[in-house]
Amino acid sequence: MTGKQAIIEFFVKNNIHDLFYLPGIHTLSLSQAFSGENINVYITRHESNMVFMADGFSRVSGKIGVLIVTPGPGLANVVTGCMEAYGDDVPLLVIHIDTGREGIDKGILHGVAEPETMVRHVTKEVFYVQSTDDLIIKLDSARKVAMTDRKGPVLISIPYTLLEKEVETIRSSEENPVQMQHIDDFDGLEKVLAGKKKPVIIGGKALMFEKARPLLDNICLHFSIPFLTTTSGKGILDEENVWCFGNIMQKGIAKKIVSSADIIIAIGTRLRDVDAKRRGVKISDLIHVDVDRAWFDKNYSAAYRASGKILPFLHALNEIFTSSSFNWRLKELKEAQHLERLGLQNKFLGFQLINVIKNSIPDDTTTVWDLNLMAYWAEYYYPVRHQHTFIMPRGISSIFYALPAAIGAKTAKPEKPCLAICGDGGVLPTISELSTIRKYNIPVAILVFNNSGFGILEDYMRATYSIEGMMALENPDFMKIAAAFGIKSKRVKTLQQLESTLRQLVQWNEPFIIEFSSPVFAPPWRT
Repeated sequence: MTGKQAIIEFFVKNNIHDLFYLPGIHTLSLSQAFSGENINVYITRHESNMVFMADGFSRVSGKIGVLIVTPGPGLANVVTGCMEAYGDDVPLLVIHIDTGREGIDKGILHGVAEPETMVRHVTKEVFYVQSTDDLIIKLDSARKVAMTDRKGPVLISIPYTLLEKEVETIRSSEENPVQMQHIDDFDGLEKVLAGKKKPVIIGGKALMFEKARPLLDNICLHFSIPFLTTTSGKGILDEENVWCFGNIMQKGIAKKIVSSADIIIAIGTRLRDVDAKRRGVKISDLIHVDVDRAWFDKNYSAAYRASGKILPFLHALNEIFTSSSFNWRLKELKEAQHLERLGLQNKFLGFQLINVIKNSIPDDTTTVWDLNLMAYWAEYYYPVRHQHTFIMPRGISSIFYALPAAIGAKTAKPEKPCLAICGDGGVLPTISELSTIRKYNIPVAILVFNNSGFGILEDYMRATYSIEGMMALENPDFMKIAAAFGIKSKRVKTLQQLESTLRQLVQWNEPFIIEFSSPVFAPPWRT
């Protein structure tokens, strides 16, 4: 078969039915091969948006996100998205249709010597297909690397000249994927837990899978153990449960729980500085369990460390706890936290906003957040009830994320409502993708939080330097932009109007833009 046929067969064999693509002169042969195939090819308007679409698709579906980029500027434009995916363990397959390497020194179109070096430090691995003999083998290898151990983005460069050539049809061996390192011996675990009366479990993204949910619920319920999460772990368990207390970044009751614990059991989280320590989270005695050893003892020293498969660890924990009793009064703590949040509701616009959103949309709505003032309040206090429904770019904290990532999230779960929450500073550079939404009729609702500036930076300038207005922005009329793309929209100025408008999106079956005008307010860590 030809190279382009081999790529199509690779997609079919691996159940890849959705991919994101911005074509160029080097990829037209591949475009022709897509015609008539049972693959949803979403042609986007910019590569930096495209990689976030693939990222959002992967986070919501649990599958690998696939994108196809052209050489030179096309590849350069996905670097930021690869950084985000690499920083938050999101599996992406970046298929780079490259120039021919033989003419690099002659000034050929888009020619770059060793273009893979652009992303080498923000991908798990890069592959270069040198001949027709290794195209299929390297495609399979790239997918396996992206999806095994600590997941992440992988790049494969394929010279465009191979698309029309006959390629070697020998398949890679069908051995099982490389298995994660098996979890360490549990002998030391029971010793570390002996005598502990107030354990707390902190869950991170690697703990977010359905098989873990009932086991975790059982452990926390029957042994009376508080459960908290990092930002990427929001939704592991239903945060309405009496044993769930939200993000470890919070002050008040959550901080009291962590500081009162005599052992912290952190599972599936790297415990990066940005996830915890930067917000004042102090941990003394620690059991740290993760998919590998890469992040052990980086920010918090552990008394016990285990790497490998997480589910066996949960079973071991459940067995060890069988003969234990703990001193937490979960119902009292939950009631105290409820009162604490009533106080926040009465005092802070940021809390009021996220409360309006939560109470106005279905529980299973996928919410996708840019980093803006409203999103920071959501990171702390938005209660998430379902897995993979709270999406925030915490890999490197990208700002231009929510709109394109929501497109990918909605294509991954078309049956679920999807709401992108964007700042006015973050949405404008991505707003060209309204064309993609319109072209493929992707019913994403977009909430533009408009404070006419880079709000978090404006707050910082006020608080630190007593300077007003330096971070102000000149914005267009977002309603007119929506109308230009044939998308319905509404501008609201009060919380009541926002609630009413969100509730009217009952069917969530068409794209819609809501602009909410608001002053700059303080982030949650200033309260």
